[in-house]
Amino acid sequence: MGAGSFFLLAALAAGQPDRPTFEAVGPAAERSVGRLVRLADGRAALDTADGEVTVTDLVSLRRVGVPRPAFPRGPGLLTTTDDRVPGRLVGGGAEVLRFQAAGVEEPWAVPLPAVAVSWLGTQPAGTPPDPARMTWLGPTRKRDVLRFRNGDTTAGTVVGFAADGDAVTFKPDAGEERAVPLATVGAVAFNPALASARRPKGAYTLAVLRDGTRLHLVGASADETTLRGKTLFGPAVELPMSRVVALDTLRGKATELSAMRPKAEQGGFLGVVWPWAADRTVRGEPLSLLTANGVETFDRGLGTHPRTVLTFELGGKYRRFESLVGLDPVTGRQGRAVVRVAVDGKDVGTVELIPGPAVSVRQELAGARQMALTVDSGPAGDVQADVNWADARLVE
Repeated sequence: MGAGSFFLLAALAAGQPDRPTFEAVGPAAERSVGRLVRLADGRAALDTADGEVTVTDLVSLRRVGVPRPAFPRGPGLLTTTDDRVPGRLVGGGAEVLRFQAAGVEEPWAVPLPAVAVSWLGTQPAGTPPDPARMTWLGPTRKRDVLRFRNGDTTAGTVVGFAADGDAVTFKPDAGEERAVPLATVGAVAFNPALASARRPKGAYTLAVLRDGTRLHLVGASADETTLRGKTLFGPAVELPMSRVVALDTLRGKATELSAMRPKAEQGGFLGVVWPWAADRTVRGEPLSLLTANGVETFDRGLGTHPRTVLTFELGGKYRRFESLVGLDPVTGRQGRAVVRVAVDGKDVGTVELIPGPAVSVRQELAGARQMALTVDSGPAGDVQADVNWADARLVE
């Protein structure tokens, strides 16, 4: 082979799209692994070692060997439907802001009522993931708030953004309307009472990207190279599949335990009780677990601490329960705990948790009426015994 042929082949190889390997989960117990061929109408076709396999009623699609990343911490957008997108504010007007998402060519026009917080700088260390727990906002706020880069805040009303992205027009509660240079602003938080974006009633998709992006999409579809869908706040998007770590179907054939209302029985050492939490740890942090891929951050699940018993009414409608469960890799590094699963009053599984990789739990539920999850202390009591249940769901 001549040098010219070698360089031609190298160029062709370099131009080939990155086709990652995914694991597809559907209602059936078996899981399929292969390269994505297409995704549409809740069906994922994979090119597997046994040929093309189609998974209907897709529950999740996970990139093999790649951890789910932490939430973004730099400049970006947090919407009222919990989209988290790295990027920068590049302008706007009285009703929308123009946001340049990382890795996307054209800016998005995002309605202001769909925005919870626009971060213009890196989030301060220790910033909670949810606006209601951010000390500079608080749970009962009914105003817009500017947080300046020096940490000062002022409440009032955002009138609009300059088209060139240099300033925000703001009317403080005490004072006159004025243009505030965005170079001095670290974050803009919007009045939650005016939030307009809502989650759809039917099935939709959560896309998790390698840079930490969390983006909810309606009508998600994909081919070998490109993911397409419409955001809950309006714009249609196209994203390279090479950036995708996970696609989770919400309100489909799987019901997240965090969306249910279990009967809870809780107690604690010397009377100290840590209430269970939906989609967060008992300390209000993102759910994370150590897996074979490293530390991963999960969007759905339960945060628990000994002693907790959560009882879920099933009504005989589910095939199985599945979850990853383990000690929190930060607040459970030296803890011990015991978790139990009971179905219709009968213990069907016990796992003793020690620091290390999370354990996969799968339990068949055909015809079951009730399921209980119990978290008990280990030999050393409940010290550092924060237990996270990631992707805890009931599959129909």
